[in-house]
Amino acid sequence: MGRYSGRSSRLILMCVASIAIFAVEISVAYVGNSLSLASDAFAVLSHLISMIIGLFGVRFSRVRWHKASTYGFSRADVLGAFGNSVFATALMFSIFVEAVKRFINPQKTEKELLVLIIGVSGLGFNVLNYVIFMECCYCHAPPGDTETGK
Repeated sequence: MGRYSGRSSRLILMCVASIAIFAVEISVAYVGNSLSLASDAFAVLSHLISMIIGLFGVRFSRVRWHKASTYGFSRADVLGAFGNSVFATALMFSIFVEAVKRFINPQKTEKELLVLIIGVSGLGFNVLNYVIFMECCYCHAPPGDTETGK
């Protein structure tokens, strides 16, 4: 098999698609003055960061321990998940502050049809993301897995 196969190729494919969806959603959110589309764009950015961390985690977790690093890099994915959760918390707080400001001073959303079309395409992207990663996540434990007892 090649250097990038299985999970790695799926992660790379979804990273490229996430960059495109993020760029489209954030630009339409700016043009249409839509907070919901901007928040979805930053959620896509958060998922992109987690996929990149997962890609590096897969690569670094293969490095075994040695004298300089006694645990190896097997915990790189945990550290990456912590960084992503800090980013997601900061993102949630900034969206909350912007929503409160918009609640106090409402603004009209412009180009509603374009915002709706891009929003529905973002939903389709999330469904595609789920379908692509369905069998490589922890939802389906392999037969004889000791953690689930199956």
